Amino acid sequence: MNADVETMAFLHAHGLEVEPKGLTGQLQAAIEHFRALYYPGPGQEGLPAAELEVLRSGGLDPAPRGLGERDPLLDGVLTFAAMVESGLTTLQVAGMLGVSDARIRQRIVDRTLFAIKAGRSWKLPLFQFAGGVELPGWGAVAQSLPRDISPVAVARWLSLPNPDLGTGETETPLSPRAWLQEGRPATAVAALAAELA
Repeated sequence: MNADVETMAFLHAHGLEVEPKGLTGQLQAAIEHFRALYYPGPGQEGLPAAELEVLRSGGLDPAPRGLGERDPLLDGVLTFAAMVESGLTTLQVAGMLGVSDARIRQRIVDRTLFAIKAGRSWKLPLFQFAGGVELPGWGAVAQSLPRDISPVAVARWLSLPNPDLGTGETETPLSPRAWLQEGRPATAVAALAAELA
């Protein structure tokens, strides 16, 4: 059995009807790790029986979810994998921004660009770029993000409308990314980024 067939069988067995293109063994390991961590089997919940009974009486079922249901954990894993797969290398970003690879690496260290460690290299998610350039004010926003924030959380936060990002009573709130793309003050988005947990 070749690797693509094995990968597809694994994904389908875990309720993911996706093609294996771009997915690696690391993704398989992540799915297994997080499924075991967050969805323990019966008797492995780590809580005393009396506490489990109280939780169940309140509507919480700690049993593993059925494979046919939409699983937010696996959605997050797939979103993360897609970000790494589609992310740009430091050399690609350097070429796009017209600076050296060393400058991009320094900006990653300074946290003015958001990057994901992928093996021995970095991948820079596309959410911080638009039209071949960096989002206006992105450096200040990136520095304001909590150090340990999930890339998936950043991507989702950037794309959702925020009620604090509107300028008038009748204006529809913008997402942080749209706010920056319109050239509005990055300080407003940076302040919201600092509040993320």
